[in-house]
Amino acid sequence: MYASAPGLVRHSHDMFTDTSLMAGTTIGLYGLLGLIKNEKTAYSCLWLTMGTAVTLLSKGVFIPGLLWICLILAPVFLKQCRTKQYWLSALLSGIIALVFILPWPVMLFIEHPDLFKIWLWDNNIGRFFGFSVEDLGARGNPTMIPEAVLLFALPAGILAFIFILMNPIKILSDEHYFLCAAFVVLGVVLLQISASGRALYLLPFIAPMAILATESFIKLPKIIYKYFTIFSSLFWSGIIIFLWICYFLSLSTDYKHWLMPFSRWLPMSYQMNFSGLIVAIAALITAIWIAKSWLLAKSPALRAAQNWVLGIATVWGLVFTLFVGWIDYTKGYKETFLDLKQTLAGVYQDHHCMASYNIGESEAPMLYYFAHVLHQQQNTFEAPEKCDWLIILSEEIAPAPEGMELFWHGHRAHRDRENLVVYKKIGLGDKSSFNRKHEMSGRLNGHCLMCLY
Repeated sequence: MYASAPGLVRHSHDMFTDTSLMAGTTIGLYGLLGLIKNEKTAYSCLWLTMGTAVTLLSKGVFIPGLLWICLILAPVFLKQCRTKQYWLSALLSGIIALVFILPWPVMLFIEHPDLFKIWLWDNNIGRFFGFSVEDLGARGNPTMIPEAVLLFALPAGILAFIFILMNPIKILSDEHYFLCAAFVVLGVVLLQISASGRALYLLPFIAPMAILATESFIKLPKIIYKYFTIFSSLFWSGIIIFLWICYFLSLSTDYKHWLMPFSRWLPMSYQMNFSGLIVAIAALITAIWIAKSWLLAKSPALRAAQNWVLGIATVWGLVFTLFVGWIDYTKGYKETFLDLKQTLAGVYQDHHCMASYNIGESEAPMLYYFAHVLHQQQNTFEAPEKCDWLIILSEEIAPAPEGMELFWHGHRAHRDRENLVVYKKIGLGDKSSFNRKHEMSGRLNGHCLMCLY
């Protein structure tokens, strides 16, 4: 159930804070469940402490706050939690968690109170109530979270809520289900009423959803498992064959044009090179799929679930083995930002600063990583007050704001509707970007003539 969710398959490979948030949530839920069931109390306190610290330092107060709301609600619904030991264990976990958590926000507040405000007030409180959504983006809509439960967390989301709706009394009074159900229901309700919403906000909830969904899945008629296994075998086998055909077509200069329907995402100018190692690894992945009859469980329910997950893993593995070079060429910003870095050399000084407009969460870190420019965000496309430089991300190369001039522009391969554009204030230095970007050299009367820039 967990590994089948499209959202998890897509985002678990991303290097962003939600990955650690998922891990911290799972750890915290494991520890809290141990306290509820009064099992291995010392270890449960450790896991709850660790989960609280990891989730708060990963992204903010929402998930750790939800964990502790569930901890407080547990004694209301579960008799075994109305003990002195439960509350002492919870208190100990909270104190230890604060010891690990507090140094970072305190130091941030002392050193950079403006960044502390952005983190706590704007990104946590402001996103929920809506007063910072205009600046930070990701405004939610009434259908976003229900759609995410249905599709982003498929099949765990829908099966989990079916189980909750069919067994509300049992879930509220059962120590095995209460925590997962309370965490999921409260989380989804809060996300639904929040002013800011994205499908990926559901990532920390997929694991408890999967636990609840299993209860619904194992009670389906056996005939469903049988036909679902047949369907998934045919479906994934067809995609696997299709991927191999596409790979060999991409190696051919005569038949590569057959892949033109994919040119919207994968530029046809890229030349795929044959690699024996890559083909061998892809063949091994395919062989595992072919041998699945001997590898999967005999239980109809478990076999159906394993068959589907193995299909996902096989297709994902083939795509990112056979086509990883092509995908990297398409998605990568490395060459773009290195070109910017080279163009800025000698013009952009250490004491300069660069404002930004409409730069996304993906582009901003790479601007610093490759070009060593730490931008300062602004909300309007106009000449910055404090900085002499402005970088924007836009579909078109817009005329420079008043008092500025175009310095440089670039984009990823065949992504000419996603332009990075840099402007500088008029009179800042005497070097033209276009002279810098298009250096020329030649030989005149036996001498090397270098372009001045």
